[in-house]
Amino acid sequence: MFKKAIPIFAKGEEKSLNYPLTLCATTDSLEGTKIYISAFSFYRLYVNGSFVCSGPARAAKGYARVDEIELDKYNIGGENSIEIQTVGYNCGSLSTARQSSFVVCELRRGDEVILRTGRDFEGYCDFRRVRETERYSAQRHFGESWRLFWSDFRAHSQKVELCAASNMPKYLERGVPMPTYESVTAKGFASKGSFEFDATLPCRPLRYSFYIDEAWGRFEENEVVTRPFRWIQQQRCTKKEDGGAFSIILRAGEYVTVDMSCIESGFVCWSGEAIERSDIVIAYSELCEPDSFSFTDINCHNVIEYFVEGGVQAEHQSFEPYTCRVAIIAVKDGCIRLDSFGICRYEFDRSRFIKREIKDRELARIYSAAEATFAHNAVDLYSDCPSRERAGWLCDSYFTGRAEYFLTGKSVIEDSFLENYRLYESDGTFPEGILPMCYPSDAHDGNKFIPQWDMWYVLEVREYLTERNTAVDKELFKKSICGIVEFLEKHENADGLLQNLPSWNFVEWSSANDWVQDVNYPTNFLYAEVLRAAGALYGNAEWLKKAERVAKRARELSFDGEVFIDNATLTDGVLVNTKNSSEAGQYYAILFGSFDINSPKYAKLKAHIFENFKNFNAECRGFVPVNAFIGFYLKMCALMKMGERELLQKTVKDFFGGMVESTGTLWEYAQRRGSHDHGFASFAAIAIDFIENC
Repeated sequence: MFKKAIPIFAKGEEKSLNYPLTLCATTDSLEGTKIYISAFSFYRLYVNGSFVCSGPARAAKGYARVDEIELDKYNIGGENSIEIQTVGYNCGSLSTARQSSFVVCELRRGDEVILRTGRDFEGYCDFRRVRETERYSAQRHFGESWRLFWSDFRAHSQKVELCAASNMPKYLERGVPMPTYESVTAKGFASKGSFEFDATLPCRPLRYSFYIDEAWGRFEENEVVTRPFRWIQQQRCTKKEDGGAFSIILRAGEYVTVDMSCIESGFVCWSGEAIERSDIVIAYSELCEPDSFSFTDINCHNVIEYFVEGGVQAEHQSFEPYTCRVAIIAVKDGCIRLDSFGICRYEFDRSRFIKREIKDRELARIYSAAEATFAHNAVDLYSDCPSRERAGWLCDSYFTGRAEYFLTGKSVIEDSFLENYRLYESDGTFPEGILPMCYPSDAHDGNKFIPQWDMWYVLEVREYLTERNTAVDKELFKKSICGIVEFLEKHENADGLLQNLPSWNFVEWSSANDWVQDVNYPTNFLYAEVLRAAGALYGNAEWLKKAERVAKRARELSFDGEVFIDNATLTDGVLVNTKNSSEAGQYYAILFGSFDINSPKYAKLKAHIFENFKNFNAECRGFVPVNAFIGFYLKMCALMKMGERELLQKTVKDFFGGMVESTGTLWEYAQRRGSHDHGFASFAAIAIDFIENC
């Protein structure tokens, strides 16, 4: 992969929090050259001042994927400059697995090594990036604040000693295609106004999904030097003008808002000039009205602050990708001329999508939103969202994997996603046989795992090996699949059903998730399907027989003549059914329970499904309708299995229509909270194809 380059980092800093290291080198000519590059955590590459790419594609802990990029087109006469910006975050996250920092690259012309790390690069602690910031989110890393003071940052940045990094990864090919970097620029601003501090406005200082302690990785309160997220929440904005065209002069106390018309995912970009030394805050939101900017109800700090020296022509692109529909650009101090605002897209190449004609206009718009949602969440692995987490969750991937193959006819992202899981090496954190619920990441902090997500892994691998990439040797997955089944078998009760599974049990985001113990019937229907999948893949007749025994016993114990009950609890040493009945639980049974829904025995259940449970007597029951994930997706699958096209069409339009109107993407929840751009939702494209063509 590399001929002579070695991974390096700033001496003594490879485990430091949020350390910004920039490497610089020059060469006479780039004609006929390729650069091979990787890093941890991330890098971005500039050649002769032009942005080239961001990377690398993420890999399992202990591994590094290598980007290979031709540089001919960046060649200029005379000296060519190469700048590699990287950040060593060295904190816990759900988007990377914690390990010490490194960067490695090699510029080659054929077999000739022209430049390489360990010999030819100078390193700088990049003064442009403010280190001591708050976390962007608990699931990702640190927020961005920038100093844009000089044309040559090296004159004011500390030159550092570079040394071989202790992190010596095993190299992998990138595997996934390079993303697209199309720039989308706002046509103008949506509104202009003034702002002033108002202490009565509500402020949530630290908007995170969970507490970030010192071990997870953060700066102490007295170390943080800028807090733009807190500041902007208590600025009362007063609109003074309607929208207009760029360029525009903004003075201290003035702002403009920008509406991109739909959610865009990528790097936040702006250009202009600081007429005076200025302090600028750019905040962005997935869903709000431009005339009254507000943060989306999601646990992350969607804000970047810039300190710009007077007279500096600024053109900047954020280091990390984010999601934005509406943005506010507020001048805290000074005066600027704002020339443009936009997003440099960082997404899956949409030209790879199979062209399909969707006849129904509303379905066509939902289908387009499914494509956009997939593109945003399939850059280097399947992510849940391109904002708060950018994390690779199992179960989500079951649906996104289906979507990729349907949309593209290939499984290139899934290849790498599953390879990361195959390369996972247990460190004893989990019981034997268990895989992380999310990887590569530190999501297992506190030894947490989701046994049901490992079950969905088995189902995904079965479809991957038998439908999407049949050339892959199934033996590569045998260890992980057999390990999961053997772990689950240890938790069977006298009826052969799973009972009291450990850690975080997850059925769906609703009250159904309060009913996972002691025996959860939806989980046992899923278990039956896992046994079918594993038994069929590896020729295990006993697992196949057990699958039908589990499905039969779960049906017998959970069906009350009208609906399936969700769980049974131990009462005086005896398992007794509760009256809890979730809508999601019905779809687990229909999909995996091995029965005919058209049988007279299930007539009442079928009627409830067709009536959307409107006539279901929920009195004295713990009934709960589906939420988006995963209940609604199981509902779509069940309706497809039942062949109910008309009902599926109404269901899809009712559920997704408003999302498309608001953001042009598909959401994490049915409600206006969380991520409004969630990878698994791209599965809607499959349902739409079924409606129109089956």
